[in-house]
Amino acid sequence: MVLSIGTVSADNIYSKQIDKGDGYQINNYVLQLTSTTLGADINPIIDFYELKSDGSYFKLEDYDVKTIYADGTKFEFERNSEKITVEIKNATGSYVIVDIFTSGITVEYEFAVDGGVSNAKFTGEPNIVLTKEVDKTTAEIGDLIRVTIKAKNTGDGLAKQITIDRGLTSGFIFKEDFPITSQSELGVNEEYTMLIYTIEATAGGTFPINPAVVTYFSSLSAEKYTSKSNSPTITIAEKAIETSELKIGITQDNTKIKHGEKVTFKVNVENLKDVPASNIRIEPIFTKNLTYVSGSDEIDIINEKPIIQDSTYGARYEAEYQFTFKADKVGSDSLTVKLTYNNGVEDITNEIISDTVYIRKGDFDFLAEFPIYIYLTPIIIILALAGWFYWRSKQFRM
Repeated sequence: MVLSIGTVSADNIYSKQIDKGDGYQINNYVLQLTSTTLGADINPIIDFYELKSDGSYFKLEDYDVKTIYADGTKFEFERNSEKITVEIKNATGSYVIVDIFTSGITVEYEFAVDGGVSNAKFTGEPNIVLTKEVDKTTAEIGDLIRVTIKAKNTGDGLAKQITIDRGLTSGFIFKEDFPITSQSELGVNEEYTMLIYTIEATAGGTFPINPAVVTYFSSLSAEKYTSKSNSPTITIAEKAIETSELKIGITQDNTKIKHGEKVTFKVNVENLKDVPASNIRIEPIFTKNLTYVSGSDEIDIINEKPIIQDSTYGARYEAEYQFTFKADKVGSDSLTVKLTYNNGVEDITNEIISDTVYIRKGDFDFLAEFPIYIYLTPIIIILALAGWFYWRSKQFRM
C-alpha cells in the first residue's frame, strides 16, 4: 500500500513513499517500484510507463530511461523536452522514499497508485455532451414545461469546474428549479442530470428552444472548453379567442288549425357565453299558405316581411319573440327562422324549423266548392218574386 507523506512544490514532488509493486502517477506517466533488492542487497528499481487513451500502457524503453548512481541512486526519464528524475532518498526491502523532479512538464495530475501501472487510469481531454429534454412538445399559453439538462463526459479526461447556462428562449419565462445535487466534475463516461427546471409559455407559435451551454476545464490544463446542447422544438397554441354563441329555439301554440284561423310561434334566442353578440337579425321564412298578421313590438316590417334587428345581445342575454300568422290555404306548412349575428370574430348563420302546421277546411269552406251562379240563381228568383209581389200589391191598391 502506498503511503504518501510528501509535498509538492512547483513541478517538484518531495518525500513520497512508494511501496514495492505500487507506483506514482504524474499526468499519464507512471513510476513503478518494481523491486527493492538484488540478492541480499538493497537495490531499488524504478520502471517508467506511459498510459494510452484506450486504457493500455507500455513500458518506456531503455533509451528513454537511465539509472544514475553518482551522488545516490537516481532514475531518469527524458524524451524531447520532457524530463522526470526520481531520486532515492531512502530505501528498504519493502519501500522507498523519493523526491521527484520534472522539467518540460506541467504537473496537472499526480497521485499514488496502489498496485502500480495495472491500476492506473489514463487522463486526457474531457468532452461533455449536453442534452436538453422537454416533457412536452405541444402546449398552450400559460402551460408549464419541464426542462431537463443532462451531461455525459464522452472524453478521456476528467471535466471540472462545470457551469451551465440554461439558454432561455423568448416566448417563455423561467419559473423554478427542481432541487437536485449539484455536480461540478464529471469523470470519464460519467453521466449526470445537471438541471431540472420549469418554464412558462407566454406566446403562441413554434419555437426552437435555445440550446444550453456548458463550460468546463480539463484536469490536466487550464484550457476552457464549451459545448452546446441540442435544441428541442415546442409548438405553443395561440390562446383561443372567446366568442359569443346564440342558441335559437321555436315553439307554437297549435299544430292543427282550420283555414282562416291563426297560429302563434314563439322564438327564443339565448346568448350562451359571457361575450356579447352583435348585428343580430331574426327573419321568419314562410310560404303563401301563411300570412303574417301581428307580433312582438320589436318586429319591423321590412320589404313586407316581419324582421327583428338588434345591435347587441349582452352576455347571457335571453329574449323571446312572437309571430302570429293566419292560415290562408288548406294544406301543411312550417315556419323557418333564420338567425344571423357576429360572434366577435365572424358572422354566424343558424336556421331552425318549427313543427308542421296542418291546415284543414274551415266551417264554410264548402260554399266555395260550387260555381257562383248556383248561389246567384235562387237570389235572382227570390228578388224577382219579391218584385212581382210588390208590383201586384200596388195594383190592388189602385
